[in-house]
Amino acid sequence: MKTLFNIAVLASGTGTTLQALIDNQALHGYHVALVVANRPCTALERAQAAAIPTLQSKDWEAIDQALTDNHVQLIVLAGFLAILPEWICQKWAQRIINIHPSLLPKHGGKGMYGIHVQEAVLAAGDTEAGCTVHYVSAEVDGGNIIAQATVEVLPDDTPETLSQRVQAEEKKLLPRIIGELSINL
Repeated sequence: MKTLFNIAVLASGTGTTLQALIDNQALHGYHVALVVANRPCTALERAQAAAIPTLQSKDWEAIDQALTDNHVQLIVLAGFLAILPEWICQKWAQRIINIHPSLLPKHGGKGMYGIHVQEAVLAAGDTEAGCTVHYVSAEVDGGNIIAQATVEVLPDDTPETLSQRVQAEEKKLLPRIIGELSINL
């Protein structure tokens, strides 16, 4: 039997993407070994309900130690609203990925998260939106792109309706990509 690939999920919010990762781990051959949050949030409650070890901390030394202690092979940012220190990006280079709710390089960078991204997509008059899984580097949303999924921008879209469709694609794309990466790491 194949040994499961250990991931840590870093989250700051409701944890809906985390839940998709939990629900799809057996299908895609990975194991959520740790959930880290930088503030109290529902994601921690979801992890605890699934009997996954958790850590709430802003101390990167403690976070790094927990990653090592839990034999993490890949760090997944899923709605994590904090900038990673450069030394973490270097130490874990090519082993940290992020899901971003735009078709990077469009609508990325500082301040581009959540509903703000879809507001920018609509303001720009884009005809398609989507999400991007990318490697994390010291530059915000600047790492190499791994995969993208697109959705059409509809004439009557609001930031909320567009965000719902993009999030649905995120929840399919991210677990699949983690499974594909597990073969190579």
